[in-house]
Amino acid sequence: MSAPMHRTRGFTLIEVLIVVAIIGILAAIAVPSYAAYMTQVRRSDATILLTEAAGEQFRYFSEFNAYTEELTELGYAVDTAVPSADRHYTLSAVASDPSRFVLTATPVAGGLQAGDAECGSFTLDQNGVRATTGGGENCW
Repeated sequence: MSAPMHRTRGFTLIEVLIVVAIIGILAAIAVPSYAAYMTQVRRSDATILLTEAAGEQFRYFSEFNAYTEELTELGYAVDTAVPSADRHYTLSAVASDPSRFVLTATPVAGGLQAGDAECGSFTLDQNGVRATTGGGENCW
């Protein structure tokens, strides 16, 4: 008579290593892609900040017939380095003469957007001209 066959359950070491290798490859592709996507999403923090500040500049101009560099006159609590809503950028304003302004949203040093070389800082002027220091095409 033959001995009964024992059926073993589970996975072999080779099968586990193959699964781990596949997960590693997928993670190596997904993580950088996700990080790039999040950098792109956080750029909206700068564009929203600049759009709101430009609206305040236009309101100020309609009242005083001039633009201002003083961010406190636009309703902000501080005059320099006004933080954006998510605190990824800071706002600054330059009014070279009463009929012109340039607003700049600069990434916070050491923040999540500090390494965004594609776009860098965002600028917006009184004519609605948008620019970035990084020169990326799809920043706005």
